[in-house]
Amino acid sequence: MVALALLTVGIASLLFSFVTQICVRVITTKRKRGGPTPPISVLKPLKGADDDLFENLSSLAAQDYPEFELVLGAEDAMDPALGVARRVARAFPHVRITVVAGGDPIGHNPKVNNLAQLFDAARHDWVLVSDADVRAGSEYLRAMAAETRDPSVGLISSVIVGIGERSFGATLDTLHMNGFIVSSVCAADLLVDHPCVVGKSMLFRRSDLARLGGLDLVKDVLAEDYLLGRAFHRAGLKVALSGYAISAVAGARRFGAFFSRHVRWSQMRRHIARYHYIGEPLLLPTPWLVAALLVSLYAGRASGKLELGIDAAALGSLVARCISESLLAKYLRGRALDVVDAFLVLVKDLIVTVPWVLGWFKTTVEWRGNLFRIGADSFLTPVVDTAETADAIRNQV
Repeated sequence: MVALALLTVGIASLLFSFVTQICVRVITTKRKRGGPTPPISVLKPLKGADDDLFENLSSLAAQDYPEFELVLGAEDAMDPALGVARRVARAFPHVRITVVAGGDPIGHNPKVNNLAQLFDAARHDWVLVSDADVRAGSEYLRAMAAETRDPSVGLISSVIVGIGERSFGATLDTLHMNGFIVSSVCAADLLVDHPCVVGKSMLFRRSDLARLGGLDLVKDVLAEDYLLGRAFHRAGLKVALSGYAISAVAGARRFGAFFSRHVRWSQMRRHIARYHYIGEPLLLPTPWLVAALLVSLYAGRASGKLELGIDAAALGSLVARCISESLLAKYLRGRALDVVDAFLVLVKDLIVTVPWVLGWFKTTVEWRGNLFRIGADSFLTPVVDTAETADAIRNQV
């Protein structure tokens, strides 16, 4: 009975995952074409340089759009990303590109601190926040701006597709991005009108944000993207999801970075949407199906008979999971998963259940070398090292 219950939940989860994958196709085929082309300031907060940064930034400089500018910046004036940014400026002399560095922090969120100085350097009211790992086709800005044809739209985000994986950790990351994450975001938008803004791509007016409270709204939180979307939504402004998919280049991310990133994201999701977080395991069929298979095999050995029907159904459902994720990858990236990566979908599904569990219990977040305690709405409170505190007290005395 336990195996049968687990199998039932697993199959129901698998069927719902098919529905969410259909939502991806619906969202990405309803892309708006044509419409307004307001001047846009593209803001690129940078932190560190990798082999893909020049190409990523160049893809934004090569946009087919009437009037735009790039504002590239890092908190640290010695950050190697600034050298790459200046190379891009030299490579595209016809594009207005501003490179800024430094600036006083306004809060605990390092990305928001960086954005504050980029806002100061931007010339236009419409700003597009675009992460450093984003790579887009030349029609990206036109596709985003087309959503502004509806005057009630206040913020536009994007469908994100992971590409360019060159390591095991990066492969797991892109599999999760191109499966669970993109499907969940599209399903939330289409089925329940719940905006799940991913901060890799956000277009909005600075004037609208200023009326809502400016960057001070999110300067001390981890989930600045989601909470910005929620603020716009609660203010009566629509939050649109553009059907134009952009790419996030995973590169050579190591397994440890993948795992810690998803622990942090799990903690964040628990604190901003607890009831949705409770239901997340129901969106991943693999753990339920594997558990059903293991329980059935154990029961079969203990009683001297094998529950062939449960085993066959669980194995068939796991194969269906691999095939459906491979077909979604083919739709999003133009090629299906190879056999190894299709099998890794199951491995990835099992691995990400661990960060989900840790998200319930872990109370501190390590982010860019800083340790914070996380609270309601992902509010961050610095955790001060006791040894450093003692040294400071001694120095004051």
